[in-house]
Amino acid sequence: MTTRIYLSTTIPYVNARPHLGFALELVQADALARHHRQRGDLVRFQTGTDDNSLKSVLAAQAEGVPVRALVRRNAAAFADLARPLALSYDDFIQTSSDPRHLAGAQRLWRACAERGDLYLKEYQGQYCVGCEQFYREAELAGGRCPEHGTVPEVVSERNWFFRLSRYGGRLHDLISSGRLRVEPAGHRNEVLAFIASGLEDFSVSRSAQRAHGWGIPVPGDPGQVMYVWWDALGNYITSLGYGGQAGEYERWWRHARRRVHLAGKGVLRFHAVYWPAMLLSAGEPLPTDVLVHDYLTTDGRKISKSGGDTPDPVALVRQFGTDSVRWWLLRDVPRVGGRGLHGGQAHRPG
Repeated sequence: MTTRIYLSTTIPYVNARPHLGFALELVQADALARHHRQRGDLVRFQTGTDDNSLKSVLAAQAEGVPVRALVRRNAAAFADLARPLALSYDDFIQTSSDPRHLAGAQRLWRACAERGDLYLKEYQGQYCVGCEQFYREAELAGGRCPEHGTVPEVVSERNWFFRLSRYGGRLHDLISSGRLRVEPAGHRNEVLAFIASGLEDFSVSRSAQRAHGWGIPVPGDPGQVMYVWWDALGNYITSLGYGGQAGEYERWWRHARRRVHLAGKGVLRFHAVYWPAMLLSAGEPLPTDVLVHDYLTTDGRKISKSGGDTPDPVALVRQFGTDSVRWWLLRDVPRVGGRGLHGGQAHRPG
């Protein structure tokens, strides 16, 4: 029987050009999409860029260029990976410029507001710009971000909050029953433990002043822009016309048999907890699968733009060829935990 599958990658920040770590996820997703197409399934493969972050603002300031110019340049470099990596994606969304995204993100906000899940609150917390995330004291390693090793910035302001605490029980039931499938099992257990520890409401807006006016305006509150993760997670449905012409949304989200997200372990919480809770609030279907991969590392350190260790996938293709680079990424580095691709151990490039 033909299965309709919606398959998506995360969307990367565009504060710098693409590196090999994200190429890993793109190639894994492409292999999974090709596998299912060859089986006769109907597949939509979605990717794009996450443009509306404070990281992009700070990178543009450091270069002395307008934010929009930096975002446009770097987003184009991510889109241009399609040729050297032989990617077969069906759509590429840019969250700062695609009109589908603005309309869809604001519709999602209003849907959650109508449910009574958004409220204003004075707040002070420790914020890592690299992660674009607030951390609780217990989550820091010696007072430093566990991802970047930096000391978070203390931020105090009035923001909109989402009632994540309302959805802990339902999320635990969905994940533990397998109705929302998180693979591999170790990461599923990590999510269940996080939920069991007690979910706290989280901030979903930033002051327009702190964001330097960059981001999607909060409906009815021009002094605030949406938290970059709120707007970015919405891309999985805004790209399907959730905010307007909903034909593709009905076909590929509401009526797809599988709605599959590929994601790195560092953004697991966002994809397996925050995003499903937002959809529950809005009354929309949840993803069916969150397939998690580990990091590509060098000397035990995650390859990342902020870490400064950023092998260029295009340069590797020039040196070794597309097939060799794709084969290495699929054969010798971590696999996602899905059908057609299986869990594995991280390896350092030889």
